[in-house]
Amino acid sequence: LQSVAEERAQRQAQRAEKDKQFEARKAENEEKNAEFESRKAAWEARQAARPRKETDKCESDSAYTESTVPSSGFVDEVDPGEVESRASMDKKVRKLAKVLR
Repeated sequence: LQSVAEERAQRQAQRAEKDKQFEARKAENEEKNAEFESRKAAWEARQAARPRKETDKCESDSAYTESTVPSSGFVDEVDPGEVESRASMDKKVRKLAKVLR
């Protein structure tokens, strides 16, 4: 059994310890955040100083590069009816076709 004064003193001591721990964590987090911000600023400075390649937009986005052009030996004749029937099986295609009518 403790008196009310002893319990109050004990709670105040516990609260003071928790406050002390909180302040320590807060200081540590602020230190980490400052370190992160400095590293981030250094990285951004390096990225800004790095020369960028200027590529021609049309040349880089070409759909007909050597790797995508099919060889003449592997090209099968595509039946437009077959393509349309396969496309019409898709729900979104049917919905959009109805909107376009």
